[in-house]
Amino acid sequence: MHRNGTTTNGVTNGVARHLVSSTVAKLEETDHQVKSLKGHKYESKPLPPHIEALKQKANSFFEKQQYTLAISVYNKAVTMAPQAAVLYGNRAAAYMKRKWDGDLYAALRDCSTAIQIDASHLKAHFRLARCLYELSWAKEAFDCLLYFKSKFPDYAKSHACEALDRDIKAAVFSKTDQVDESGDSTKSDPPPRRQPSKSSVSEQEQVWREKAADYELRFCGHCNTTTDIKEANFFGSNGQYIVAGSDDGSFFIWEKSTTNIVRVLRGDDSIVNCLQPHPSSCMLATSGIDPVVRLWSPRPDDGHKDEREVDNSTDAATANQRRMNADPLEVMLMNMGYRITGVLDGDDEAEGRAEEAAVHCRPS
Repeated sequence: MHRNGTTTNGVTNGVARHLVSSTVAKLEETDHQVKSLKGHKYESKPLPPHIEALKQKANSFFEKQQYTLAISVYNKAVTMAPQAAVLYGNRAAAYMKRKWDGDLYAALRDCSTAIQIDASHLKAHFRLARCLYELSWAKEAFDCLLYFKSKFPDYAKSHACEALDRDIKAAVFSKTDQVDESGDSTKSDPPPRRQPSKSSVSEQEQVWREKAADYELRFCGHCNTTTDIKEANFFGSNGQYIVAGSDDGSFFIWEKSTTNIVRVLRGDDSIVNCLQPHPSSCMLATSGIDPVVRLWSPRPDDGHKDEREVDNSTDAATANQRRMNADPLEVMLMNMGYRITGVLDGDDEAEGRAEEAAVHCRPS
């Protein structure tokens, strides 16, 4: 899966296409489940006290704009309460704010899951429309928002809904105008749902799309833009961890069940490419650009700090996101040891601009 559910050439792949089509269809299927919502105020089912405490902790991180930390706590809560729609809805909001590569698509998946669990989840419906719009699925976003306005009429005139409606219509008719200029089509109001042209893709592509399967778990934080031989492996007595190398010279360890980063360790002065766990002992072998293979195993906690442990895994993951979206020349210079201003440093002004365009509703 490439960035936000699209391939590198900007064309939505079969996996994303299948999820979007099924999600929009499910909105129609749940129509009978949603009763009259005039004066509706969404109230989620009460959560067990320990899950509610996690949710409030994640919400606190969200309000402080610490979205990665909020997502980590939501991940833990979702693992413990997989049928709580509010957790998926809130995590979707955090994904939409953070906007790492693939986050919009992950948010769309969470919105879809929240709606399947609770068809009256107002914010999940609205966020789903925004996700579709930001993923450039304007016609599907139009259908989704139309459904939202019909089922939640009291919110159809809200500022956020009207603003999104204008953006979606502008995107739809912008694409329609482009087609009109080529003489292939004419405008329509409302816009038709996207119908893929059979002639636009090969038969083999059609087969691949029909057989496409979406990912089950997503592990973020490492960077892979410089070499194409990085390994990812299961680790632990029961395969309860996932390990992978990174272009920043570190290797990441994730908890498989929550997808949260457990630890980041410096495994190479340049890049970590290969990781292999021992078949029977708790030992990991890593290698990269350095002319050595390093062996890692647990050691007693004697109070001394491990000099190879990265103190702040969240900062390391954020820096890798900037690295993956940096200019290739800048990445090459960084790998040569040069420090490029703005690539690994925070961009407060850019983050401020992103906040202005972010989703307009808080977590529940």
